[in-house]
Amino acid sequence: MRAHVLCALILSATGLLVTGCLDRDLKPLNPCTVSGVVEKIQVSNVEKVDMLFMIDNSNSMGEEQASLALELPNLMSVLASGDINGDGTPDFPPVKDLHVGVISSDMGTGGFSVPTCLEPNFGDDGVLRTEGNTSIPGCTATYPSFLEFRADSGADPTAFANDFRCVAQMGTGGCGFEQQLEAVLKAITPSTCTDPWCRFNMDTRGKADTENAGFIRPDSLLALVLLTDEEDCSAADPELFNPSSSVYSGNLNLRCFSYPTAVHPVERFVDGYLATRENPDLLVYAAITGVPPDLVSNPDAISYDSILGDERMMEAVDPTDPNRLAPSCNVPGRGLAFPPRRIVRVAQQIEAAGGNSIVQSICQANFSPALNAIIEKIANALKGACLPRDLVPNEHGKVGCDVVEVLAPDKHCSEVPGRELIRNEPDGREVCRVTQLAGDRTSGAPPSGDGWYYDDFTADTIDRCGADGQRISYTDRAEPITGTLVRLECLQPVQAIPGTDPGDITIGSSCTRDCAAAGYQCDATSNTCQKQCASDADCSAAGLAGWKCGGSEALAFCQNPTCG
Repeated sequence: MRAHVLCALILSATGLLVTGCLDRDLKPLNPCTVSGVVEKIQVSNVEKVDMLFMIDNSNSMGEEQASLALELPNLMSVLASGDINGDGTPDFPPVKDLHVGVISSDMGTGGFSVPTCLEPNFGDDGVLRTEGNTSIPGCTATYPSFLEFRADSGADPTAFANDFRCVAQMGTGGCGFEQQLEAVLKAITPSTCTDPWCRFNMDTRGKADTENAGFIRPDSLLALVLLTDEEDCSAADPELFNPSSSVYSGNLNLRCFSYPTAVHPVERFVDGYLATRENPDLLVYAAITGVPPDLVSNPDAISYDSILGDERMMEAVDPTDPNRLAPSCNVPGRGLAFPPRRIVRVAQQIEAAGGNSIVQSICQANFSPALNAIIEKIANALKGACLPRDLVPNEHGKVGCDVVEVLAPDKHCSEVPGRELIRNEPDGREVCRVTQLAGDRTSGAPPSGDGWYYDDFTADTIDRCGADGQRISYTDRAEPITGTLVRLECLQPVQAIPGTDPGDITIGSSCTRDCAAAGYQCDATSNTCQKQCASDADCSAAGLAGWKCGGSEALAFCQNPTCG
């Protein structure tokens, strides 16, 4: 039986909030259970992907654009088929509906006249490109602002990729002050946005609902792909670009390095990018940039701290050329790339916030490894994330959680098996509770009914998440309707001893750990480690001041009195 995975919000027994890969400390509401704010998230059966390519069009990027163009047919073919290894079997749900758009790194210079910046005010302004490269055989002069591919239309992925190549291989001549992060932010931010990151230079607004309208959909996975060999120079103060500035002096080529407070903080972009998705796990941020190849050779084991701490990634004036920074990597015959510290820090912070990030090196002979790593990251998001913290099943194999769904307009709980109508939202949408099931952990078989189950035992989960991994799965007929918002609400017993290391076995730890090794016993009812006692004095002697001995005479445990 096929299982459908939910990338869900978990409130775990350790007091941590988990959504995708996000871990944030939460304070317990009381010493007995952990609860918290319920958040809406998107189900994992995503059928739509919106891919935005930010391509550096400064003078050093001609060969890099050509290398990317060579790999595009394979990228599109894999996304359309779901088949990564070419064996004819999908490795992830194929993308049924794909939007692809392209922007450049040219955002102008705030009105100041600077060599190489032909349009000084706004440059290309984060607007999706419609110009085709007519020097490439088969390319026309204009294209739609974004290209659409629907698998059910019979369209050819290779022909779609060739059209994309006509737009993506835009050539060079763009502004030498690349504002890669700002270009992406302006492209995906709606003009109606009122958050702090929504205003841009010269008091302009975002383009998502104006020139770029229709590109980003609310129920899609959004992939932001950056191709650049330079560090980001998204200026908070355009005066930075003024060659005659009385505020910012020195070499114009080094202004962004010399005055780091004149550029926007990276948190602006992290917040702005994450704001586009209700569920951060449906955001993929990918950068092919000037990181030394050896630091990202294993995409499954990338350490952002190691990248940022490497001496080649440190920014310093090149002792052989005082007009530039020292390069971070080099491709013989192609050119140099420079330390992209800001771009990497955005990746680090997005991943820490529950999104998906991948950084690859532009200093490679071809971009096949880099795009394969991006495909894997998109595939993982489409398949649903593994849960980084385990829940504690009871003796029946169920966890103390409810899955609650808010359906799309005009959808009904009765349309999907395993649902119970709870109420209606003020806007009329139905809210359902999904039936929790328990599978056979001995055989590894999913349950046979309709509903969801805590999955730490099926072969698919073990293959995907590892022997100690877990996730939330749906049975075949109970897969959520596309567009459904889901909450996973859990109350788990904790009663943990204040001040203990989270890695220690404490009261409230799962019985899958060795309770006896810490002097505890397994309570089969809650499947958690507890301190057995005969009297209140046993609890005090165990360091549980104020706790009471309660339960039956045959099986009594120390209990926090506030737990009732």
